[in-house]
Amino acid sequence: MGVPAVRLIRFVTVAALTVLAMFACVGAAPAANAALQNKLDGSLAALWTSVLETPSAQNSFGTGGAEFNCWYLGRTVAPFDPTAVDSCTVRPGTGIFVVGHSFECSTFEGNGTTDAELRTCARNGDPTTPPTISVDGSPVPVTEAETPLLEITLPADNIFGLPAGIEGLSVAHGWVALLHPLTPGTHTIVITTGTSTVTTKIIVASP
Repeated sequence: MGVPAVRLIRFVTVAALTVLAMFACVGAAPAANAALQNKLDGSLAALWTSVLETPSAQNSFGTGGAEFNCWYLGRTVAPFDPTAVDSCTVRPGTGIFVVGHSFECSTFEGNGTTDAELRTCARNGDPTTPPTISVDGSPVPVTEAETPLLEITLPADNIFGLPAGIEGLSVAHGWVALLHPLTPGTHTIVITTGTSTVTTKIIVASP
């Protein structure tokens, strides 16, 4: 409703970690894995909340376009738009939230009215098989993530074209990774989902 691209399967360009520093969860204790899962779910929730509550003119899912497709979530950056992000430039030490693929459903789009309905919609919209992600030619592990029920208040000039101040609910599902900062320089990220491939450059440079 208002912005059809929001209903499309989202292909998201990513940044990642050098192979040496990848995924602290590998081989970790169950408690550490649970903490990482909570962080992944929380990062996906923060990202989609930002997308839905940011005015269209400053939004990569709205009229803002590529100028606004590197989303800042505290000390983390998530390259994210409906198609592909050509590049993001980040400072050294910046964490990267990788979204290989994500799908969001909300009451604004008529996807349901309850947590269960929206969650089913989001899960059904995402592929059951995770995408593959490589960083400078090396594979990156991908984890399934899901937001809690998000309570959203739409801004003026929102991506749905609805009146400002309308409140609604949203749930998103995704295949993601939260990675440590990349080393200084330019890195090539490739995501393959089925027959579709997305490539982006992550440039790590001092301001």
